[in-house]
Amino acid sequence: MINTLPAEIYGLFELDSAGTVMYSKIESGDYSAKGWTEFNGLNFFDEVAPFKNVEEFRRRFRYFVKGSDAAEKFNFICQFDEQPLEVKVMLTQISEREFDASSKLIIVDIRKV
Repeated sequence: MINTLPAEIYGLFELDSAGTVMYSKIESGDYSAKGWTEFNGLNFFDEVAPFKNVEEFRRRFRYFVKGSDAAEKFNFICQFDEQPLEVKVMLTQISEREFDASSKLIIVDIRKV
């Protein structure tokens, strides 16, 4: 897990159904200075998300991936050593077609409450 400050979780992540980061854009913090491509290929839940209750977030993500809803919005409380941080989350399913194959991608948009 990457060492971060809570504010650095805000941004947009495009994940495949296994949670691999295909694209990311962080709103602020050290990540933007390092470059957003640094996360491509990493697993969001195992290597990117800095909060302690990431497994709860992963369960919610998996439930969404298995469902048929195109989008879901909810508030989530990220647990950090310093203090909990409530965020707004929007999950959106998209399909990507390449060479007659289709893959399901999920946009994870995390914002300040």
